[in-house]
Amino acid sequence: MSSPAHPSARVLIVDDQPANVLMLERLLKTAGYLDVRSTTDPTEVESLYRLYRPDVVLLDLHMPALDGFGVMERLFPLVEPDDYLPILVLTADVSHKSKRAALEGGAKDFITKPFDHSEVLARVGNLLDTRYLHEELRRHNERLEQEVRLRTADLAEAIRQLEISEQERRVAQEETIHRLSLAAEYRDDETSRHIERMSRYCATLGRLVGRDERQCELLRMASKMHDIGKLGIPDAILLKPGRLTAEEYAVMQRHAEIGNQILQGSKSELASVGAMLAWTHHERVDGTGYPQRLRGDEIPLEGRIAAIADVFDALTTKRIYRDALPLDEALTIMREGRGRHFDPELLDVFLGSIDEVLAVVREPVTQGRLTAGGGSFAP
Repeated sequence: MSSPAHPSARVLIVDDQPANVLMLERLLKTAGYLDVRSTTDPTEVESLYRLYRPDVVLLDLHMPALDGFGVMERLFPLVEPDDYLPILVLTADVSHKSKRAALEGGAKDFITKPFDHSEVLARVGNLLDTRYLHEELRRHNERLEQEVRLRTADLAEAIRQLEISEQERRVAQEETIHRLSLAAEYRDDETSRHIERMSRYCATLGRLVGRDERQCELLRMASKMHDIGKLGIPDAILLKPGRLTAEEYAVMQRHAEIGNQILQGSKSELASVGAMLAWTHHERVDGTGYPQRLRGDEIPLEGRIAAIADVFDALTTKRIYRDALPLDEALTIMREGRGRHFDPELLDVFLGSIDEVLAVVREPVTQGRLTAGGGSFAP
């Protein structure tokens, strides 16, 4: 018999039948588990959990005095919100009603009596794998949060530079934004072009829906920072050429929140709009986006504009994981997102002026044009 993957895991057995407890203890210890404890008294589980902090619990469902449902009801309030405690239910009751009730009570898996030894070991091993993966992800998130705090501190001086209002600093300011935005994803020419194209699409759509020149220029500059939160995403995920796992995708989604944290709270109008764009450019009008699941007009106009510009550029340009799509195919995908991903009225304006939209990426940029609408733009 091979050794278990987690021999030092703490295993707690709760069963009112001493013969079952003895059999499970012998099975687990023979298999290589070094820290196995048990009780035939379910009322002891709370105190045992506080002292022992098990990694997995093997719990009988039907016991006198306090059944497995009651044990779970008392146990889960003791588990930390960010912890994951797998419970393997031991029962001879295979009814659908009992299984559903146990799952609703917090059980993660079942095994029926009489026990098959190989099945017991396999299910315990699977639950421990899940628990340790959860622990690894939690530690990763903690490291990520610390890294974000450090990187945010490093960006503080750059953010302060964005608050300088003198007109002669406009060009230098936009270059700073561009370099920070480029660093957020990866320092290559294609990312630089994506940032420039996406920001111009935003400004063009803003102009098409009636925003004045000053507002459009603010939108153009602020939208360059929409992905600045990717500073907090590990390169192993950010640059992965294949499909992300569910856990990796959950980490990737955090870039919207991280970007908002980096930019929010500034006195700079530019940084404030950038924070809002970072926070909302992945929202969808049907409420299925992230991170807030905003719906319709709950999403700021600038966020709805950025969603269209970002996706359109992603579809029509080469990415690390696929080639660019032909324009007709990209436009078909955009239309399919009407009213679901994209604001329908904004999308109609965008697609109805697609020739004008595409033309703007060939125009030279005149930096520092933030003077329309009366007075200069003060970041």
